[in-house]
Amino acid sequence: MKHCLRLLLFLLGLASTAHAVTQFDLHRDTFAFSNDTMWQYGVDEQGVLHISHRDKPVEFAHRCFVLSRAVIQFHQFARFEPKQPRLSREEYRQRIKEVCRIAVWADGPKEKIVIPGYPDLHAFSVAYEGLLKDNLGNWLPSYLRLGNWRMIMGHLRVGQASAAQWLAESIDRGQLRAIYLARFPHMNHVVVVYAVRREAQGNMTFTVYDPNYPNQSSWVFYRASERSFEYEPRWYFPGGRVNVMRVFISPLH
Repeated sequence: MKHCLRLLLFLLGLASTAHAVTQFDLHRDTFAFSNDTMWQYGVDEQGVLHISHRDKPVEFAHRCFVLSRAVIQFHQFARFEPKQPRLSREEYRQRIKEVCRIAVWADGPKEKIVIPGYPDLHAFSVAYEGLLKDNLGNWLPSYLRLGNWRMIMGHLRVGQASAAQWLAESIDRGQLRAIYLARFPHMNHVVVVYAVRREAQGNMTFTVYDPNYPNQSSWVFYRASERSFEYEPRWYFPGGRVNVMRVFISPLH
């Protein structure tokens, strides 16, 4: 019931103020394909998560870090020019790798990297799905990140309150942010936050791009009274409290 109420408020827009990253459109500026999971997930009618082996291995998995990072990189460092002539497959491969080599927290090139022949990332990913999957980056480094150990630890409530403030201020400044959501041992996932709706009593609803759900937004809710986050029910997560961690930020911060 609590999750249904949250979803209703989110859809009806009953909050007082809302801000979103300008010029970011979920249906244009994200990938047409999705990340998948190596295991089979399912949530039953009682809201219990079940995990099992897949009958057939998936071809594109472990990429929530990769897709979230790349969405931010293309938004910050690339520019699509649909009226310019299209390039060869090899030339597009070089442009993809050029974009993905730039650290998310970097200033980037003086001139954005041009992706000609397509209006946006979504259209480009429809035409060159395989090329993008092969060149966005390897999934293994994201699994070997030293910071991943944090998902098994307790998280101070003051740290979660600080993360909520950081996210809201980032959106106000027009910055996309990636966050690592964890509910050990059954869920750890990365999403991209692109909008915030401030509600009564200090609560906030963050709208996110979920790499497992192409072209469909989801929400992460911050409950100020408990200084905690809740994540929307997904096919891989029954919904409820999660811990939020910052990723793709400068190591100097």
